[in-house]
Formats: sequence, structure tokens, C-alpha cells
Amino acid sequence: MQQVIIKRDAGGLRRLTRTDEFNTLIPLLALILVTTIIRPDFLTLSNFSAMFTQIPFIAIVALGASFPLMTGHVDISTGRVAGFAGIIMATLVYDFGWTAAPAILAALLCALVVGVVNGLLVVRFGVPDFVATMGTLYMVSGARYLFIKGYQFALTRIESFTIVQFFQTRILGMTPSFWIMLILFTIAFVVVKRTVWGRRLLATGDNREVASLVGINVDRMRMVAYLVSAVLAGIAGILFTLDLGIGLPETGDGYEFRAIAGCVVGGVSLSGGKGSPLGILIGITLIFAAQNAIIFVGLRTDLRVAVQGLLMAGAVLYDIYRLKRKVPA
Repeated sequence: MQQVIIKRDAGGLRRLTRTDEFNTLIPLLALILVTTIIRPDFLTLSNFSAMFTQIPFIAIVALGASFPLMTGHVDISTGRVAGFAGIIMATLVYDFGWTAAPAILAALLCALVVGVVNGLLVVRFGVPDFVATMGTLYMVSGARYLFIKGYQFALTRIESFTIVQFFQTRILGMTPSFWIMLILFTIAFVVVKRTVWGRRLLATGDNREVASLVGINVDRMRMVAYLVSAVLAGIAGILFTLDLGIGLPETGDGYEFRAIAGCVVGGVSLSGGKGSPLGILIGITLIFAAQNAIIFVGLRTDLRVAVQGLLMAGAVLYDIYRLKRKVPA
């Protein structure tokens, strides 16, 4: 009996070491250890608290971008959609006197419309995903400046818009955006890993033909993936605007590629059918920690982008290696 328990424990440990989360966590822990040896002040509460005030916005965009990736598609419009939603909310509050709740809902609805357009272009009309989402990227990018009218929206000046003051507070030492991020990732983890819908989502990306044969509506799954991507991007943009207290048209610029990098580093396969929200969160944290470590050890700050690219390239090569090993089996 004891021998059986040992074998089961060994099997469970082997499965754990093969998970996306574990494969991303080990490099993160190694990075923290090495940097702390060089600079002991790296592993401090204040440093990680400062880092995690920046992570939520990119992380939520990455979470949204992971849904199309898990179906075998890509959405590169997410960053500009985030900025678009933030500007819509700020415009409605600053120029039209809307209160927080309807302005936020309207901004999310606008983000959802972009998701519908992306889904229709890719799923219904067969436009290549990169081309379709690049088109919406440029459209919403230009739309942001149509609303801004040449000035910034200082939401902190509006006394009735008290939600901005709430986002300046700290809850257990962290910003409200951090806790909202954790809630969203928890929900996404349960949906992707513990529900039938999540299994269908991954099955759609793993093999679309087989998924269709077993009764999965693959077109609907792909469409919903783009809707989720757009809405989560909109949430990220709104949170960033509330956190900053200013509506900026350049909000979201560059988010899309950092988000995809975080997804890939976190174990999401570019070919679809594989991904974990927890792995994505660890992947984003790894990228931010690596960029932060560069500053601490005294290297040139412009190497931060190179490190992001290096991590993404390594993750892609590992994914290719994994797929090659899987084919013969």
C-alpha cells in the first residue's frame, strides 16, 4: 500500500513539473534569486509593491489576448482598444457630465463592438487574423484622438467623480486595480481549467476539425474569444485611466505586443489549444521582474525591450520543441 502511495505521489510530482505554470515559475524564482544575490534590496516589499502597481493593466490585456490565441488566432488590437475605452469613459464624464457607472458601461460596450468587428472579419469573412486586427488597431487608434480634441481629460478635477479618489487608495498595501486583476484571473482560471466551455475553447485551438466533429460550434467559440479579448482590454484601459486620473490618448500604445509576449512566456501556444491564466500572470511577472532586475544590476535601461524579446523568443522555441516531440507520439 505504501509503495502505491509513493508511486502516486511521484506521478503527481511529475505532472506538476510538466505544467505551464511550473515551467514559467522556475525561471522567475531563479531570476529573483540571482538578482537578490547581486542586489539584496531587490527582494523587498517596496520594490515588488511598486512593480505590482504597474503589472495589472498589461496583465489584464494579456489575459484577454490569450483567448483568441487559445483558439489558434491572434488579436493585436488589444492595446489600442484599451486606450479607446479609457478615452470614451473620460470623454463621457468630462464633456457630457456622465456619472461613473454609465460611462464605464458605455466604454465597455464600445470595446465590445470592436470585438464584434474583429470576430466578424476573422470568423465570418475569413480575413487573416493579423490583417483584420491590425485594421481595427489603426481605426481605434485614430478614434482616440478624435475624442481627445487636443487636450487631456483631468478626471481628478471633477469633484462628483469620486471613483478616482477610490483608485488612489490602498487596500492591504496594494491598489484596487491589483485586486481587480486577481479577481479576473481567478475567474478566468476557473472558466478555462474547470468548465466544459474552457475545454471546448482549448479543443477549438488544438484541432478545429475534430472539435467540430464532436459537436463544438468552433465559429461561436472563436467569436466569443474575440469578444472576451476586447472587453478585457477595455477593462484594462478603464482601470489605467482611473488609476492615473487622466484620460490620455496614448494609453495602450505598445500594450498588444507586450501582452502577447506575456502570453507566450506564460505557456500559451501560438498554434492554439494550450494556455493557463495562472501561467500568463506568472509570465507577465517574469517579464516585469526581468526588466526591473536590469535596472537594479546597473545595466542599460534600453536593454529592457531586448530582454522581453529574448524571453518571448525562448518561449516560442520551447513551444516549437514541445510540438515536435508531440507529433511522433
